Amino acid sequence: MGFRLFIVDDDKAVRRILAGIIEKHDLGEIVGEAQEGEEAEKKILALKPDIALMDLLLPGKDGIEVIRALKQRNIKTYFIMISQVEDQAMISQAYRSGIEFFIHKPINVIETVNVISRVEELIRLKTTFEQIKKTVTDISENAPKEIKRRSDLSIIEFFLADLGILGESGSDDIKTIIENYDGLKQKMVNMQDVYHFLKEHYEAGDRRKSSDVKAIEMRIRRAIDKALKNVASMGIEDYNNEQFLRFSSTLFDFSEVKKEMDFLRGRNKNGGKINVRKFIEGSALLCQE
Repeated sequence: MGFRLFIVDDDKAVRRILAGIIEKHDLGEIVGEAQEGEEAEKKILALKPDIALMDLLLPGKDGIEVIRALKQRNIKTYFIMISQVEDQAMISQAYRSGIEFFIHKPINVIETVNVISRVEELIRLKTTFEQIKKTVTDISENAPKEIKRRSDLSIIEFFLADLGILGESGSDDIKTIIENYDGLKQKMVNMQDVYHFLKEHYEAGDRRKSSDVKAIEMRIRRAIDKALKNVASMGIEDYNNEQFLRFSSTLFDFSEVKKEMDFLRGRNKNGGKINVRKFIEGSALLCQE
């Protein structure tokens, strides 16, 4: 799909740099620009772009105020915040207002391309999942029982089932992380923060789960290891499979998936390695509703 982008920044040079990056890397069509908040709100409401790159500090209404106002109008645009502000409280406020990602000033080409590409992938994936949800919801009463069971799954469970790890003990941990990811991502320095969050979560409620931090980590790592093997197997069966291409690049380092494929084929002595943080971040993107 062709993406429509809108740029908001009071600095004309910044708008020109961003426009140049978008055009050079074929990230979509720029449908408009604005240099202050009120103007941005009116134009975005009228043009309804897929993505808006929004400066935090703007004349009049600031970027956060603009996004909140537009979100209240139920606009479907995805917002990327641009700013040189490093105050953690303000960044957290920006995420709560509804932004997807943050691009730091001065503008870095690689970061900008990566962030816009990730948001575009998120849009594609959410569109795909909406289609899947509609298909599953529309299944008739005479459909096979296995398909009907899948219709009762949540998006996260559906995702874990497609990875072949829904029955793994660590899948409950992964599901809990994804369900709480919006709050976690703002304070997640490393995965130990996540494991300790789960420890506190289980101690406060779910006594059935071991709250030992090491046990939590091992459960999650085993589940992700299993997911890597399953994704690698998908690739061996059909390298051009859309699901394989999506999972292998979003959840893992593709080079590690190829190593795992070679290991399963008997060409390598060692399989691929997992990156737990990348898997969690990618899973959260794929499961956003």
